[in-house]
Amino acid sequence: MRFNPPPNWPPAPPGWTPPPGWQPDASWPPVPPGWQLWVSDPPRRKTGLIIAAALAATLLVVVGVVVAIAMTRDTPQVTVTPPTTTNELSDEQQIEDVVSRFQDAWNDEDFSGFEPIVCQEMREAEEFNESDFLEARQESDEMDISVTSVDVDGDSATASVKGSGGSRDIPFLREADGWKWCDP
Repeated sequence: MRFNPPPNWPPAPPGWTPPPGWQPDASWPPVPPGWQLWVSDPPRRKTGLIIAAALAATLLVVVGVVVAIAMTRDTPQVTVTPPTTTNELSDEQQIEDVVSRFQDAWNDEDFSGFEPIVCQEMREAEEFNESDFLEARQESDEMDISVTSVDVDGDSATASVKGSGGSRDIPFLREADGWKWCDP
């Protein structure tokens, strides 16, 4: 709660709170009808949380690149996978696909590609909007992460991913249209 002096009173210094027993100067005009002297503070934005998550993911990416280069330097391999439909993919493969799509949407600054692969809880959050997404993305580097393991338990799962920032577990939920990244 913060002190909210009416517009017809002299302005209070920033951050000033009336001490116990304080009374307004008798020469000041009365408080307008319905005016609230105490109001709730506005809710905090979670931009900092989004930026921190993006930085952690970026760090995972860098570590992943270094490890991948070190491990594949002497043994080049090419694997060709035939195209499949989502129904033919295992839960683990579907989750790996979501991680790949998440990374692509992040790197391409593509909010329309990002929105359908995150869970409903994330999409309904106040800070889930294109401008906050782009702001967080512009303050971070590109992402390069890979899935090291997936643990599926019914309609929820955890994918361990690694990248430049190390390893991290990401929660997933199965919704009506498939697996969704759900790290609110």
